Amino acid sequence: MGKNVIIVGECGDNSHNYIMKEEKINISFTGEYYNSLDSKSRLSIPAKFRKALDPINDRTFVLTRGFDKCLLLYPVSEWSKVEEQLSFLSSMKGRHRNFIRSIVRHASYLQYDSQGRVIIPENLCRYAEIEKEIAVIGVIKKIELWSPSILNDFDSDSEDLNEFEDLADEISF
Repeated sequence: MGKNVIIVGECGDNSHNYIMKEEKINISFTGEYYNSLDSKSRLSIPAKFRKALDPINDRTFVLTRGFDKCLLLYPVSEWSKVEEQLSFLSSMKGRHRNFIRSIVRHASYLQYDSQGRVIIPENLCRYAEIEKEIAVIGVIKKIELWSPSILNDFDSDSEDLNEFEDLADEISF
């Protein structure tokens, strides 16, 4: 499943946009990395993850609270899909409103700098109990940020891979 990307350029002095090419881009984040926040709460995005974004020149992320006390970091192109799905929930239902509110109100747009660093807002660090050390996990279309101790506890409590056999069968794993 690729993403259609239209790359736009400028034509002469008229500055009219035109389509240079259209291509399918697959964004995929996999792997686990450990890093440290610097004194300004900056996280260096793993080079492998930045490279996955190069074809669409996407330097902007959206960071929000996730489940299980982690943070979710989406490329802005993927975040727009999340927003679209959230827009299908009814604002007339309290549970839907609360869910949308809990996801969107804590969302921050972040742009990584020339050294591949983003600033993690203090309120999100507090939520995920991230102090200095941080686990960065690729989860296909998004990145999860964890406190290593919380991730370790989560891993200890999570199910054995064999207990996911029924789910694996659903996707021809």
